[in-house]
Amino acid sequence: MKKIWRELKSQNVFYYIAAFSIIVILIITVLGSYLYRFYYRTIYTDFLVSNEEHLRWEMNRHENDIQIINDIVYQMGLAAEVTKFKLSEKPLAALQLEKHLFQYTTVSQFFRLLLYQYHEDDYLYSSTTSVDSDYFAEQGCVMERMDAQTVKEELSSESKELRVFPEQSVSGFWVQKYIGNSRIVLYMQAIPPKFQETLVFFVPDTYYDSLMINEAEDLRSDFILYDNEVIVSRESSETDHAALLELIKESGEQRQVKLDGEKYLLTVQQGDSGMLYCSLQDMDIFYDKIVTGQWGIIGMLIICAIPTALLLVVLSRKMALKVRKMNQLLDSQEETNYNLNSIENGIQMLVEANEQKEKENLQLKKTRFIRNFIRNDFKNQEEVLQESEKVSMEIKNSEYLTVLLGERSDSNENKAHTKMLEVIAQAAHLDGYGIHLVSSSQSLFVLFSESRDRIEETLGMLFSIGKDCYEEFVMSVSNYHKDLTEGSAAYLEADTAFDNRFLQDNNKIIRFEDVAFGDTVNVLPDSYLQKLRQALRSRDKAGVERAVEDICMRMTKKSPSLPMFRLLYNDIIHVLISEWKAESAGLESIYNVFTLSQCLTIQDFNDFLCEACSMIMKSRPEENVDRSRLVEEAVHYMEENFSRTELTMSALADYLHISSVTLAVEFKNKMGIRPSDYLANLRMEQARELLVTTNMLIREISLSVGYEDDHVFTRRFKKYTGKTPGQYREEHM
Repeated sequence: MKKIWRELKSQNVFYYIAAFSIIVILIITVLGSYLYRFYYRTIYTDFLVSNEEHLRWEMNRHENDIQIINDIVYQMGLAAEVTKFKLSEKPLAALQLEKHLFQYTTVSQFFRLLLYQYHEDDYLYSSTTSVDSDYFAEQGCVMERMDAQTVKEELSSESKELRVFPEQSVSGFWVQKYIGNSRIVLYMQAIPPKFQETLVFFVPDTYYDSLMINEAEDLRSDFILYDNEVIVSRESSETDHAALLELIKESGEQRQVKLDGEKYLLTVQQGDSGMLYCSLQDMDIFYDKIVTGQWGIIGMLIICAIPTALLLVVLSRKMALKVRKMNQLLDSQEETNYNLNSIENGIQMLVEANEQKEKENLQLKKTRFIRNFIRNDFKNQEEVLQESEKVSMEIKNSEYLTVLLGERSDSNENKAHTKMLEVIAQAAHLDGYGIHLVSSSQSLFVLFSESRDRIEETLGMLFSIGKDCYEEFVMSVSNYHKDLTEGSAAYLEADTAFDNRFLQDNNKIIRFEDVAFGDTVNVLPDSYLQKLRQALRSRDKAGVERAVEDICMRMTKKSPSLPMFRLLYNDIIHVLISEWKAESAGLESIYNVFTLSQCLTIQDFNDFLCEACSMIMKSRPEENVDRSRLVEEAVHYMEENFSRTELTMSALADYLHISSVTLAVEFKNKMGIRPSDYLANLRMEQARELLVTTNMLIREISLSVGYEDDHVFTRRFKKYTGKTPGQYREEHM
């Protein structure tokens, strides 16, 4: 050990070990001090934020539901055709009003019952019936904290403000038929613009139970106040409401307060409706977190400090031995031991070798990318951009063109290709790559840039290299393109220009735009392609064969040149691709830009086109719906999948490949019930069976029959059976 220590002192690795030890000790010391001082503020900030977020969630949800009430009030003010009438004068109008109220009641998860009264009439209307105002106030709806006279006065009030009455129990046969034995919060609002009508909303305590839910260990109480009065509260311990109101009047900011001798964190937020939302959480929650955290910090420092010295010794020795082994791997001389400079030189050699390997791999990836780009193997432009990033090519927002090189020489081939790649790599604001086309003895380059001038400058440099290095050299280029899915079209343009090398001066760059050829519209009008498309969509095999035959005859009469023939072939195949419906790949086995040179005759063209059409017709799904089996399939699918929460009528219609309207009409005609009601009945019957035959929790049963919200499930189960799930289980167990 002494020998190793002496050797370490003579080498620079000793100073790394010493510095590392000092840094570790400083880190532990500073970390402990920092955590101890900073922990209190961090925990207190989290404590404040958690209460703000808790209260904000309650406020946002409740304010949203209050806004729904306001929207209903204003909508009723616009529904003059079903309001402001006397039952004695227009008895049939009550039916229209009840239907109007029904649409609000059925979709609301906020209020349980909605009533309407016209001040000049003696009746209130619900979504199902009407009731005399005097009977309603005196016997039908007996309030715990409001006498009958007060109720009648509030019903006829023309106050423009929203009136909210604190949570209280309600009795009376009429109202209990709708909301059962529960406490309610009553909302009343006169309807603008004349305020001669009143809407009454009954909100059950179950809504506020779910809104203001708190775990017992949170020691938190929540309150909703309106017009200096506590409307609803859910308290972990009894609170003096008068004292709470005084605290809120003093300041609405979040702060610590003392109430009934106990310390609390008071959080208050103001809603757009004018309601105040208040939360009280016992400060003991915060103090417990501080104590727990402090003990954790002390324990962590002890755990870290004791083994640190031993760990430093062990790590230092291991580090020294590893340095020696690395030296031995890099230098066979026995005297080599702890020299970091030798290791650095060895690593540099490995890095350079790895960079060379990565460069070669990148070249292979770029070759594959260019090949796939020209073959149109990418589904869309986004996929092209993703793949270009993987090969370190920047082509976003770029124009591009394809370059074809034909060369003949006994030497310099690889040298010239390498020079061209170097020119592209060194060009500013330009990217691209080149590959060899072995089958055609050509080279293909694709250049990308936002500047056409930059591309033209690079083209000139590539042309000069080719003329200098090859005995015979031809360069052809396509037009400029922006769409990254037109790679094959760009290749065809460059190939077409290359095919005209005997007609053009190949001592300069042959451009596709300079090649003269006939008018493609006159060779093959759009009507021929439209006829083929219609036959494919109708799956008319005979019609497809006739359309193909007409296209072939037309092209035979026009006698297009080989370049023109290739371009027309490409246009037709693109039309066919638009009709390709299969999800998996397959059509590329026919549409491959590098095989187009095989289409040298009309018969070749006919064979390729017929094969593509056959594959397209096989890929297209049947569009005719068997109406006799439609309802049976819908019923079977709902019976098999009713437990899925995402099952809706829209999803069912998509599965059957029909519209939602068709599904509703066909199902109602055959079954006499709407499909949504049939699904709800399936779920309720399954829930009844699970309640009786299993010990599953209500929430578990709700999820198993397709309801994510157990409160929605409970409400619909009660509407279906007349009992809550708990009551139903008790009666049938």
